[in-house]
Amino acid sequence: SVTNAYANNDAPATTIPAASESTSLLLTPTRCVALHQGQICYQRVQISWSSYAAGNYCVYVEDQAQPLHCWQEQTQGTLVFEFASDSSQLLQLKNAQQKVVAEASMEVAWVYKANTRRKTHWRGV
Repeated sequence: SVTNAYANNDAPATTIPAASESTSLLLTPTRCVALHQGQICYQRVQISWSSYAAGNYCVYVEDQAQPLHCWQEQTQGTLVFEFASDSSQLLQLKNAQQKVVAEASMEVAWVYKANTRRKTHWRGV
């Protein structure tokens, strides 16, 4: 019965066509909206990734040495991340060789841009 269990686990993998050999990184939501330009934007983000190949993967914020989270021998994972930044950031999924295999951008937007606010002020003078 042990051999049957292994055979069943292997079966679905062989049916996946080569075209689907891709790795994806998804952010929900993909945008953080702050009231004024220059303010730090806070947003709870769900990060989910999936890969055609099981392996060791880590999610990083671009240019940061420490990963947000790592997974071992997985083909997918999810993570809740407390985003806090005054500018857009790139999130990257890296494999065991530290190669970026997928990336996604967290955009920061503002309700009021600094220059728009100044123009309104000048009109009033």
